[in-house]
Amino acid sequence: MLRIFIFLLLSLPVADACVSKHRTEVVAIAQKHSWDDKNNHCSVSCLLSLRCSLTEVALAGYYKELRDVLGPGSADARDLEANRIGRDQVRYKRARTDRECLSQCDLYY
Repeated sequence: MLRIFIFLLLSLPVADACVSKHRTEVVAIAQKHSWDDKNNHCSVSCLLSLRCSLTEVALAGYYKELRDVLGPGSADARDLEANRIGRDQVRYKRARTDRECLSQCDLYY
């Protein structure tokens, strides 16, 4: 666990640039589409994966949950699973557009 935590801390500058650039835009798209928390995690991860590398998006998801553990948020391991499902939509080419990301995540949540 400590190794994972150190890896995440050292990787933060790499993961944050692209994700930070697009985070506000994709969160707005996801929340306009659905207010379900897991659907939003899936959709945001999928939408970000269209814009940034899968590694950057994965790291950003882990950071978000780590912040929830250490801060006022509500950490949930199922959020990490929803994030992975969202990234997989792009990885396996089931989603190539924003609309496809939203539709694919609707199938799960």
